[in-house]
Amino acid sequence: MEDEIITSDVPETSEEVEELEEVNIDTSKDIETEETQSDDIEKEIEERANKLFEEKVQERLIRDRRARENKNKEEFRKYKYLEDIVKAGTGTNSLDEAIKETADFYKGNGLNIPEFNTYSEDDEKILGQARANDFINSSYEEMEAEANRIANIPRDKRTIREEEELYVLGTELTRRNNIKELKTKGYDTEVLETKEFREFSKQFNDKVDISKIYEMYQKVNGLTPKKPSSPGSARNSTSQEVKEYYTPEEAKRFTEEDLERNPKLMEAIEKSMLQWK
Repeated sequence: MEDEIITSDVPETSEEVEELEEVNIDTSKDIETEETQSDDIEKEIEERANKLFEEKVQERLIRDRRARENKNKEEFRKYKYLEDIVKAGTGTNSLDEAIKETADFYKGNGLNIPEFNTYSEDDEKILGQARANDFINSSYEEMEAEANRIANIPRDKRTIREEEELYVLGTELTRRNNIKELKTKGYDTEVLETKEFREFSKQFNDKVDISKIYEMYQKVNGLTPKKPSSPGSARNSTSQEVKEYYTPEEAKRFTEEDLERNPKLMEAIEKSMLQWK
């Protein structure tokens, strides 16, 4: 009986074999089709998920924008109510007049009321720079006169625009004076524009002449600057105790007069600078 079952399962002719092969081929095509459909479904699901995420992001952005708009509207209503109160209190329909009268009232009672300004701090600085450039493009005398005018105003009374203008004018005046001094002594003025020299000069206070800083800078970098002629007053300098080493902070406290009066002090500072580097 087992032999009969086995015999019945085996194809008896070549036509039956071909039919069986055709069946197998058709089955493999179905599998490939199913895999393709599965990939398409996964791709569609991913696309829908991405689209849903983008929609959620857009909804959140719209919600946040509306929240800001509502907050701004609420703030505006408060300021509008305050405006109505001030107008009613001063008996005027003009907001500018109401602000002025209210400010004058509080100033009259000894309160320090800030001046109203329509410009931002950055705008004030830009205007200060523009005004300074106008004087820089005119003449040295006019530039110096304007810088002195602002400098004579107490610092706490200066405006942001004046502070910025004074800073720009002071920087340009210092640059021109330094160039003039170095040229007088026959020194190279191009060094003033280098980053290394600017960093080096920050170690000294404003009372030290630029030519003296230039000489020290040259020596520290292994160069020998042209020595300007000396009136010989240094030979009569007063004696004072000189240390072997000075820190940058200590050296910065000495003035040009201190260095001129005591050549040994100058020499000690120069030697100390070699150790700073």
